[in-house]
Order: sequence, then structure tokens, then C-alpha cells
Amino acid sequence: MDLDIYSSLIIAGVIQGLFLSLFILLINKHKTRAAFYLGLLLLCLSVSNLQDFLWEAAIITKDTHNLIYLPFSFLEPPFLYFFVVIFLYPEHSIRGVEKLLYIPFLIVILGALSYKLGILFFPTDHIFNQSMDSFMFNVDGYGDVVNIVMALLVIIVSLVELRRYEQKHKLFDRGRIKMQILWFKILLIILFITTLFWIYFTANYILQTEVSYLIMLMVTSALIYLLGYIGIHKIGIHEERRNIRAFSSAAKAYSIVEKKGKNEHVIALESFLATDKNYLNPNITLQSVADELKISKGHLSRIINSDLNISFSDYINSLRVEEAKEYLKNPDFEKYTMVAIGLEAGFSSKSTFNNTFKKLTGYTPSQFKSLPTN
Repeated sequence: MDLDIYSSLIIAGVIQGLFLSLFILLINKHKTRAAFYLGLLLLCLSVSNLQDFLWEAAIITKDTHNLIYLPFSFLEPPFLYFFVVIFLYPEHSIRGVEKLLYIPFLIVILGALSYKLGILFFPTDHIFNQSMDSFMFNVDGYGDVVNIVMALLVIIVSLVELRRYEQKHKLFDRGRIKMQILWFKILLIILFITTLFWIYFTANYILQTEVSYLIMLMVTSALIYLLGYIGIHKIGIHEERRNIRAFSSAAKAYSIVEKKGKNEHVIALESFLATDKNYLNPNITLQSVADELKISKGHLSRIINSDLNISFSDYINSLRVEEAKEYLKNPDFEKYTMVAIGLEAGFSSKSTFNNTFKKLTGYTPSQFKSLPTN
């Protein structure tokens, strides 16, 4: 078989997907329920891509394809849905109605296995085999229609779940880690666009219009890459944040304000921000603190500048930097990403963490971590 660039990319995507799925399911240190469904999703995408490629590239005949075919593609929508929901809500229990997503797979796998048994035990012209041939023909075209509808439904429901998650977690809560979900939205939008291509190729197949399906297989290979590496990375960050959060909850509160000469507003300010660790809220503002202390924003700003000789943002960031230093010095977090450390210290992004840390200490977080005194 002569491999062109397209076939090579598809095969590379399959190999990569199989490696990633096995890595997630068997080796990855973050063995969470979300990781489990991500691994299964990648496995199904990879095997489905391989089955379709072998037929599309004429490496095997149609009859051979039907003989080895297993409907892994019908597991992709449910596994995607469970990955999204359990990533957002790790304690989520799969409900009976959600298990209905498996029904198309169960129907098609029963038909596919019946086809294989018919080939083994009945002559080719037997009525049973004829009916199974018809079933497999319909699965090729109309099965994709069912799968497309399921995929669109899962993508839409997932986007709604992300929106609901954002609304539900607007307020800061130290007992709960708020996910960064912009990447998830982008990924689902990419999946939606890919599904539109899938509709185009399926329609052409049903109408028997000549069009190469290899392009769709290449797009799927790219999706496998995105889902695998981004998914593993995000799951890893979340697990690191959980461990850091447990350490932070038991750690002491920080104060950068001199004890003497404090007025009641400064005491209340420090109690709210430092003692209660509300500086870990990345969305905290001067206005929100003023509202909490029941004083005007201008009055609070004057108090901070005159009594503490520091701006509000510098005060907040100083507390966050002290928090981050504890994480950076902790040997348990030696191999943790700077993203997880920065987010748990109250910064909204890795770049903000790096810039602020260097501004206040003269070192980047990585440089500080490497100092011999740490």
C-alpha cells in the first residue's frame, strides 16, 4: 500500500489516539472519572477512524469491513457528554435517563454481532444474512444520521451545562474550585463545526455523490489530538488545584499590615481579606470589598492608601504572592504547574501570576522556586 500524506496523517492520528487513550486509562497519575470517560472517548474515536480508513483507502473490501466492524462511533456522543458533566461536577451520579444515550449503540452492536454470526453459521443467500446485509447497509448511511443527531444534541446540552455552571459559580467559594471553562466552550464549538462537515459527507454518501471521506478522517485525527492533550492538561491542573486547596485550607492566614495603629476599618478589611482569605478570589474588587465592609468605595481607597501606604491592588497581590510562595516552597508541589499554583493563589491567569510575582519579588515564580533558600 502506498501511503500519501493524507493517509499518513490519519494513521498517525489513530496511533496517537490509541496511545493517549491507553495512557489516560492505564498510566496517567490523575485517574479521575472525567479522565476515564475522556480515555474511552479517545479510544472510540481512534478505532472508528481506523475502521473507516481501512475501507475508504480500499485496504479492505466492504464485506470485510462489515465483518470486523464494531459500532464504537455510537459511543462517542455519550462518552463526550459524561466527560463534560463529570469534569464540571466530579460527584455527579449518572442518572437512568442519561444512560438512554447508550441505546443506539446497543441496537447497532446487536445487529453487527448478528451479522457476524450469520456469516459463520448460514450460507450467503440465507434470508437471515440478506436481512443482516440490509441492516449493515442502513447502518452505513442512516446510522450516521442517528449519530449526528446525538452528537448535536450532546454538544448543545453541554454548552447549556457550561452556561449553567458559570451562573451557578459566580460567587467565590473557597470550598469549591471554579473551573476555567473557556477552553471547553471553544472545543465544543470546534466539535459543532466538525459535525457540520460530518453532515455534508454523510449526505453525499446517502445521495451516492462521489466525495472523499479522507478529509473527514483527517479532521477527526486533529480532534483526537486536541481532546487528548488539552483534556489531560486540564484534568491535571484541576487535580493539582484540589491538592493545593486542601493544603491552603489548613494553612495560616497572612498579614502584611503592622499590628499597631490600626483603625476599625483596617481591622475589618484585614479580617475579610487576609484572615478569611478572600484575596484568593480572582474577581475581587475595591467595590465588592467596600460593599462587604459597608463603607463607600472612595472612603475605603483613602483608608488603604493613607493607613497602609499601599494601593488596593498591591495589597491584594502582596497577599497572593505570599500565598504562592508557600506553594512554591512546598516539596509536595514541586512538579505542579505554575498555572495551578497561580490560580490557587488567586491570580486569574498564568501571565498575570508571572508578571505580578516578578514585580513584587524581582523573580519569576520559576526563578523563586529554584532559589537555594527555598
